[in-house]
Amino acid sequence: MKINSLILGFATILVLISCKKNDTKKVSESYSTTTEIVEKDGKIDTVTTTSAEKEVNGKKTTSISYPYKASDGSRAKATFIDNGKAKTITIEANNMKYVLDFKKATPTGELYERNTISAEASEDSLLISQGNNVIHLAKVK
Repeated sequence: MKINSLILGFATILVLISCKKNDTKKVSESYSTTTEIVEKDGKIDTVTTTSAEKEVNGKKTTSISYPYKASDGSRAKATFIDNGKAKTITIEANNMKYVLDFKKATPTGELYERNTISAEASEDSLLISQGNNVIHLAKVK
């Protein structure tokens, strides 16, 4: 019984020592959301743009989301994320989510690709291609 108590006490001390790591992460976050009410052709709509900035131990990640609209009236949201090492775009539409990686800057914007999907983002539009299918999205203003 003394040996079991000694082993248990020693194990407890090891657990306490290993849990006392000096884990000091410095985290700061800031978020902003802008919602505008717009009227176009007698129809009232809202446009919400969201941006976030997060810094962990000096490494900064920024993201900004914009609403887009297709010619058929369907909506999508595109979130551009830059963590200093890599840039991605996340496109959300029709209960689907696609994450594409930055490939190169173009004369009018940026090109993102992953697998068989590509997207060219410009200041006010997003052109998504997959095989022979091309979807043109306009930024909601």
